[in-house]
Amino acid sequence: MECLATSRGRGGAGTPESMRGLLLTLLLLLAWQPAAASVELSLNDASISLGPYLSIYRDADGSLDVTDVLENDLPWERWHKESVSLGMDRADFWFRLEIDNQTPFPQQRLLEIAYPSLDKITIYQIRSGISDKEFVMGDELPFSNRPINHHYFVTPLDFRANETQTILIHVKTEGVLQLPLTLWEERAFAAYDQSRQLLAGMYFGVMLVMLLYNLFMFLGVGDRSHIYYVGFVLSVPLFVSSLMGYSFQYFWPDAPAWNGKSIGLFLTATVLFAGLFTNNFLELYKPEKPAWVRQGMKTMIGLICLMFLTVFLLDYNTMLRIVIITSVLACASALVVGVHGWITHQVQARFYVLAWSALLLGGIILAGNKFSLIPQNSFTDNAVQIGSSLLVVLLSFAMAERINNEKRKRYRAQMQALQNERKARNAQQEANRQLEAKVTERTEALARANATLQELSARDALTGLYNRRYLDELLVREYTRSYRHREPVSLLLLDIDHFKQFNDTYGHLVGDDCLRLVAACIEECANRAADTVARYGGEEFCVVLPDTDLEGAEAVAERIRQRTEKLRFEVAGKLVPITASLGVACHFPTQVDAAEALLKAADDALYSAKDAGRNRVACAPTHGATNTSDA
Repeated sequence: MECLATSRGRGGAGTPESMRGLLLTLLLLLAWQPAAASVELSLNDASISLGPYLSIYRDADGSLDVTDVLENDLPWERWHKESVSLGMDRADFWFRLEIDNQTPFPQQRLLEIAYPSLDKITIYQIRSGISDKEFVMGDELPFSNRPINHHYFVTPLDFRANETQTILIHVKTEGVLQLPLTLWEERAFAAYDQSRQLLAGMYFGVMLVMLLYNLFMFLGVGDRSHIYYVGFVLSVPLFVSSLMGYSFQYFWPDAPAWNGKSIGLFLTATVLFAGLFTNNFLELYKPEKPAWVRQGMKTMIGLICLMFLTVFLLDYNTMLRIVIITSVLACASALVVGVHGWITHQVQARFYVLAWSALLLGGIILAGNKFSLIPQNSFTDNAVQIGSSLLVVLLSFAMAERINNEKRKRYRAQMQALQNERKARNAQQEANRQLEAKVTERTEALARANATLQELSARDALTGLYNRRYLDELLVREYTRSYRHREPVSLLLLDIDHFKQFNDTYGHLVGDDCLRLVAACIEECANRAADTVARYGGEEFCVVLPDTDLEGAEAVAERIRQRTEKLRFEVAGKLVPITASLGVACHFPTQVDAAEALLKAADDALYSAKDAGRNRVACAPTHGATNTSDA
């Protein structure tokens, strides 16, 4: 305004000098920010969040001390948010706060910084422009430096009657810089902290109970999933304890160097045991699992093992970035394989996906909190505790369901054994009373059992068709019968086209479903009582057609080929075509022991069908037809 008045005196309102003065005044008004309001103490305030009252100065080269800050007019920046979250910044930061006690009574307050992972904090009480008290603490200093024994940074402040006091806070840290500041009345802080410690105790108590429970389960059951789960349940609270400052307070208060590495170490251990548990619990190591699942899980576990090196070889800032990013990727990978297990109808995968989603969400919220993408509050600060608690509960359901399934299987087996034992005992008692009748009954039962056993031994376990051994015996019998009765006998050999590629693409379980479907199709087409369908081996099937000439056999083969081509086989909602090649051979037997020649002729015809482009029927020349009258 003085500049504006001077310019008016010289040249008047319309001169260039007056215009320049007016412009300068407007720029100053736009650039001006009101100083941060002071905190006014009253006798009734239980707590005051100090974020909106802060002014911040970034000391890029860390060259200032408290005298420099007090003597120089620094360009302080007004902070308007409830909490301070500045991400990973290695610069020094100064925070200024004005606190006004207008009451006629002296007051005591507690200044709480509810974030324990700050390397060095210095708090200055300024009276009359001079530093009156100084508190130095941080997680790179011994825990005994703290004025109050608490896992957070809690500092006692005193305010004289009718006094306005300046508080300066100097923070230097290699990790995430967060400064959740609260000014507490002492009794209110004690009541609030008691509730907070109770919740923390409940959390750690639950984790301890789950750890001991699963440890005893491992000792009783011997399932490796339980010991991996024990390692996971042990690592999670150790990580949370280090993150919240409890470990530094109770376990290693005189080892600040180790305290800085413990967060990364326990987070890495958590992710490693989670990966091992996932691999064992979802049985990802089995050969029938897709290659991308097996190899991807091995790769992820290897990367997690390499994370241990970063804890000890890299500086804290770089280590923390790598560990957090790798942990989120590992959690996402575990969720992907869990979803895959759910899709492939693994019952335990459903609980696993729900459980892991809770922890992944908590990890993402924590990572966003640390990288200043998500505001800091009580929920985001405790996201990992909430997520890990839900994880433990839901995984306990999954483990319980798995154990209950095993118990049900054992119970059914025991009941069956008990029933068999009772039957045997009753049978023995009956045998003692009526020995001769029982011997006859036993003989008949043995004959029936032998017949049933013989029938089962002749069947293929996968398709239910006759197996190769039965086929060899049947072919000799039918060939001999045809020779005796001077009747033709035909043989079909069927091979599913490109079945190896099918198995490689969709997996053996899907391939087994395909084999069963084709087997049912063949049985429907070869529907005479005398016709016999057998699994020849792998993806090959054989059909024996007694009293059937080459024309009739070719018609049956073509019907099978067409029906196979029309099969609707879906994999993951996608229709997969199935085709087959068939070889047909017919003999009018001229000698009794030429069954193998019939089989070879059909096999040669099958290869001819394949060489001609597959999905077709090829016939071998009829053997012995011209000699039937002589026979």
